[in-house]
Amino acid sequence: MPGVSTHSKIDNIFTTLCSIPEFKYSEDELWEFVAQTSMKIKKPSRSTKPRHTSAYSMFLKQTKTGMDDTADLAQKWATIKENAGEEFEKFQNMAEEKDRENGLESASSTKSTSQTTEKKLRIELIEARITDTEDAHKPIFPGAKPDSVVNCYKEWKKSQLGLEPTDTISRDDLKNYKTDDDFDDKNMDGRDWDNYIRNNMAFASDI
Repeated sequence: MPGVSTHSKIDNIFTTLCSIPEFKYSEDELWEFVAQTSMKIKKPSRSTKPRHTSAYSMFLKQTKTGMDDTADLAQKWATIKENAGEEFEKFQNMAEEKDRENGLESASSTKSTSQTTEKKLRIELIEARITDTEDAHKPIFPGAKPDSVVNCYKEWKKSQLGLEPTDTISRDDLKNYKTDDDFDDKNMDGRDWDNYIRNNMAFASDI
């Protein structure tokens, strides 16, 4: 069986890297870097088949001005994504609209199903871990980032409202609550939700 060509290996690596929302460069930019080297490899021609659009790509399309601002934009996007507020929803809606224009099912709907299955599995694993331990009585945090300022705030707020950890707070309500509680997405020291998940919930950051 013939081996995979260097060209195909590079193309596959670029495609995989660019599928990561936090990755700083687009495939076009990576191939531009290759063109500046002594490597005699041409950028591949792409299929005309439509591809799913991400919220991150729509964000870059609106904000990117050149290759020098990629790092700053990646950091800004990480904050937008973690806050999951109106700005994130705007770019998500733009991506879904683009998919519909291209005759594609929204990628977010498929991702949502996958995330639901992952959350159920995480809960089951945490339940198995805490059975017959001193943490057995604690509510379960099914997320992956127990130290996130936003996550700690959300779980604290749900407890204040008498909601279950599996319940959700609408984006509009969350925005209003953050304003009322003078929420700071970069610091929770000394606040009521400071390390709320680690101090009050059962969680697993390694799965």
